[in-house]
Amino acid sequence: MESNFNQEGVPRPSYVFSADPIARPSEINFDGIKLDLSHEFSLVAPNTEANSFESKDYLQVCLRIRPFTQSEKELESEGCVHILDSQTVVLKEPQCILGRLSEKSSGQMAQKFSFSKVFGPATTQKEFFQGCIMQPVKDLLKGQSRLIFTYGLTNSGKTYTFQGTEENIGILPRTLNVLFDSLQERLYTKMNLKPHRSREYLRLSS
Repeated sequence: MESNFNQEGVPRPSYVFSADPIARPSEINFDGIKLDLSHEFSLVAPNTEANSFESKDYLQVCLRIRPFTQSEKELESEGCVHILDSQTVVLKEPQCILGRLSEKSSGQMAQKFSFSKVFGPATTQKEFFQGCIMQPVKDLLKGQSRLIFTYGLTNSGKTYTFQGTEENIGILPRTLNVLFDSLQERLYTKMNLKPHRSREYLRLSS
């Protein structure tokens, strides 16, 4: 262990104990420095209207039940989905599977699920857009960020819901129609700009 004395026998200075302890108050009041600076660092101008997130969930999950196919009807699958209300569904095993299960286990196959909104098989493309997508599109026009995506198994109707057909367009073309219709006379008609990456553009020469 190294000695605390130098060659002359004088004690070496200790950097740990040489500094006098600073007297601190027993209680510190931080109320004077607690400031809300969020408005100074916000990229979005303050809105007098209430934020749409205050009255809504951050994540909304809408369930759209597609009509049963002919093969599914032949397998007696129509009774496996029951809509209790606008937010709740009950799923049961199809009859073709229940026939292979014992009565003891088949009684436990029903499950209840809750969603933000539930749309039945008879829901049209327009009704689904008005009931599920229109409000997020309006929020987007007010400067809010929104993400909409479809999720489900293969052949569950994702492409039909998102893109649709020429006769029944889906949520993507309907959203674009609303966005461009809202621009009205503010369209940029010149041809000297080229989109670049996600939020930039290049100015073209003549």
